[in-house]
Amino acid sequence: MQEIIPNLLVEFKKENPTTVFSLKEMDNHKQIEELLSYDLDLGFVRLDRVPRGLTLQPILKESFCLVLPEKHHINEGNFKNLQQFKEESFILFDPKYSSSYYEKVMQLFDESGFSPIISHNTIHAGSIYKLVENNFGISIVPKSLAIQNNHNIKFIELKHTDQKTTLSVVWNANNRNPRLEEITQYFSFFE
Repeated sequence: MQEIIPNLLVEFKKENPTTVFSLKEMDNHKQIEELLSYDLDLGFVRLDRVPRGLTLQPILKESFCLVLPEKHHINEGNFKNLQQFKEESFILFDPKYSSSYYEKVMQLFDESGFSPIISHNTIHAGSIYKLVENNFGISIVPKSLAIQNNHNIKFIELKHTDQKTTLSVVWNANNRNPRLEEITQYFSFFE
């Protein structure tokens, strides 16, 4: 919700000005539940698989970034690998938010040869940034969540790792909302 999704919706709205959006922030599991019960028309998730009847369309594959307090001694110039942070506390997205996303993050640690000290779990990037800013730990987030206007934290992209995260749009193939076909065709251009 930092830039990617709002920008996509603004572009779609330009071409379809009568479309009305009602946005709700919810975890991946809740989105799947509501899509299956037809209480939600479209979702944005970080999942590798969805239940039968739902359609998953990847729209962005991206790397991860470290989130550090601005005054942290590690910066882009002296960053080598995650091993440098094995004694630090990490603030991570809650595994209930997306178990497949959480597993990808944990694979980063596996590849680095250590298990992280996890001090906090949350489902909001804003909470992560506030905790990092106040020295409660460091974090790892998708690159698209790296914000440039907070001068109290910094980001280091993890460019040299095989682990990537994918943001996908998901919908119920049996949903009969007439606008859904238009918007899902719009997202098919991201294939």
